Amino acid sequence: MKVPNPYLGDYRLLMAVPLVLILIAAFFIPRVQTGVDLKGGLLLSIQTQANADPVAIKNAVSKYSGNVEVRTVTTPSGSTGVEVELENDPALDKAEGGLQALGKVDSDLADAEVKLSAATQQGGDATFARQRVDALTASALEQSAAILAEVGSAKTVPAGKPHEAVRLANDEYANAKQRLRENIISSVRAVAPFESYSYREVGSSLSRFFLAKTEQVVLYAFVLAAIVIFLVFRSIAPAVAVLFGAIADISITMGAMGIFGIPLTLASIATLLMLIGFSLDTDVMLTIRVTKRKEGTAAERAYEAMKTGFLMNFTTIGAFGALYAISQWLQIPTYAQIGAVAVIGGFADFFATWAFNAPLILWYAHRQEKKRAAAA
Repeated sequence: MKVPNPYLGDYRLLMAVPLVLILIAAFFIPRVQTGVDLKGGLLLSIQTQANADPVAIKNAVSKYSGNVEVRTVTTPSGSTGVEVELENDPALDKAEGGLQALGKVDSDLADAEVKLSAATQQGGDATFARQRVDALTASALEQSAAILAEVGSAKTVPAGKPHEAVRLANDEYANAKQRLRENIISSVRAVAPFESYSYREVGSSLSRFFLAKTEQVVLYAFVLAAIVIFLVFRSIAPAVAVLFGAIADISITMGAMGIFGIPLTLASIATLLMLIGFSLDTDVMLTIRVTKRKEGTAAERAYEAMKTGFLMNFTTIGAFGALYAISQWLQIPTYAQIGAVAVIGGFADFFATWAFNAPLILWYAHRQEKKRAAAA
């Protein structure tokens, strides 16, 4: 069955399709949940042959976190995959921030001690250096004691030994995290016995760093893509088309992520960035076919480009669809997220490129043809 050329009539009507999809996606984008990578927290993943009761698992670990999410998936092999997501312990979060400040104090103290030693050996006035060492020593001891209290340690800081106090604070913080991990694992095992598991932990400070860097990378990707296309084609229309295509791909895909409950993680963000590159491929191919080649009419060239683009989208959807199916079978959440986002993005790119970008490029090509005809 031959698909009719959609660009022979009033092709501008096609532009309503992606615009409507973007408006629908805008309603669901706020519903996209961020994963542990970006919001911080603890994630325990297990596979069990036992009957995994999400309510029982949640009750078993609720004493360790005020917000617990339990997700279960039964595989075709009969095992059950369980993901238990918890918020970071507030006391450990506070201790983590304190350790970062304490590390700076410890470093400053070491420098001050070196300067005091040098001033003493040279026979100069070491009053200021000694005062700074005393102040930093008192600060290190005080902050170390506060961290020990936050993590529930019964140990006390060694008097007059700030560097040992800092090491003790770090050790007790690590021990507290290890105890929490062991308690969570044993609590889950008591209600859902399992043999293998994976455990991930992302602190609040690290998650904020990931989120900030992710926003920068996405922004730079959009801007650089538009600049490169503008330099290649020396025209605003292709650059706008490429920028819109990338924005539409990301927006529609994220809207679908909100609908289907796919979290925003480092894996899904990497896939979204890949979609920007895929959008560039199809847009550049379309623009070159329509504006640079001369065989046939512009509408015919756009139609031929659409058939090539359909093959590109179909192979992408097929490949990542297979990845999604296999990862669901083997219970590999990261690959499942990549596959699902790429499949959705493949459909989104098809509508964005061939229902909006193609009409915009056709309008640009027809306008250029009229200018050349008028000049002749």
